[in-house]
Amino acid sequence: MKLPIRMSVALDEETAEILESLRSPGTSQSDVVRRALRFYNSFKDLRGQDLERIRLHEEMLSSGEHVILDLDHLVAFLDVVEKSASQDFWEVHRKISRNHAEQLQNASVENILRRLESCNFFRMSKSGEDQTLVFGNEAVKKFMRLFLEEIFKGLNKDVEIKEDLSKLRVRAVKKLR
Repeated sequence: MKLPIRMSVALDEETAEILESLRSPGTSQSDVVRRALRFYNSFKDLRGQDLERIRLHEEMLSSGEHVILDLDHLVAFLDVVEKSASQDFWEVHRKISRNHAEQLQNASVENILRRLESCNFFRMSKSGEDQTLVFGNEAVKKFMRLFLEEIFKGLNKDVEIKEDLSKLRVRAVKKLR
């Protein structure tokens, strides 16, 4: 068997505490470092925004309150709702949106939009004060517009939403004092 390569590493106090917190009984520091390096190597190409999206996915999915749904299924569901002309669905959707407002009461407008973007409801870009949400489907745009209106109303956030053909432009309105 080939001998392992030995090395010395100097750690600052914070990093040494992290290393110790990652150790479980019977696990050596070397094993923790080897696993950490392999983990880092697997994800080294991720950028900061990708990591934030993964964190949001993990947070939402691990709670059991969210599911992964193929976008075509969502569009099919929304098409059935539109064809049935059922107002019941839209009233339930408003109620769910208001419940989300309670859960997101400390979030900024931009954080709420980033969270929803990570769910692939839309692609988002920022232009000045506006967040532009680009949709691939009219039914999803309608679904999200109502959702956003209810959330921002429930949070008492003064937000202006302007609609274009395939986009929504969202701007937090600054209140005059």
